[in-house]
Amino acid sequence: MIHETFTNGVLRERRDDTARTVTTYGPTGQVTSTRPYTTAENAAADARAAASAAQDAARARDELADAVLDATAALMEDAHTDGAAWVQPAGAHNAYPLGVTVTYGGKAWVNLTPANVWQPGVSGWREVVAEGPAAWVQPLGAHDAYPLGATVTHKGKTWTSTTAANIWEPGVYGWV
Repeated sequence: MIHETFTNGVLRERRDDTARTVTTYGPTGQVTSTRPYTTAENAAADARAAASAAQDAARARDELADAVLDATAALMEDAHTDGAAWVQPAGAHNAYPLGVTVTYGGKAWVNLTPANVWQPGVSGWREVVAEGPAAWVQPLGAHDAYPLGATVTHKGKTWTSTTAANIWEPGVYGWV
């Protein structure tokens, strides 16, 4: 790594971590001196090199993780046909991707969460109803909370969510 210091557009100092030297320049840009790094400058250069190596390793790990996630997502997409009968996934490689529709228990279900391994009706699925709003089901978390404007039926009434990420039962809070 090379660090350069300029004054009024003129190079005044160059620190070279590879050669471990400091070169100073005069007001017109001529070399005035070159010296080896001091012990403290060597330690600082070593720390910068270690930090750079750690950043490179972290970048490589991130790229590998992204590649694994992309490959897993491709496997998930290939593992299921939209509208097919639900089958228990064996792991992340054949979990259900976000938005896929399955049939289970005589009903159609849409997946609300990425990499869903839960059976419909348990977590991360919402029943698809051909006509009118679906029956309200207690959300288990943010992944299956009702969005603002969602319409459901509950206890003989039709309700519309007045709040985003609504986990409340209609009639208690956030529904009209």
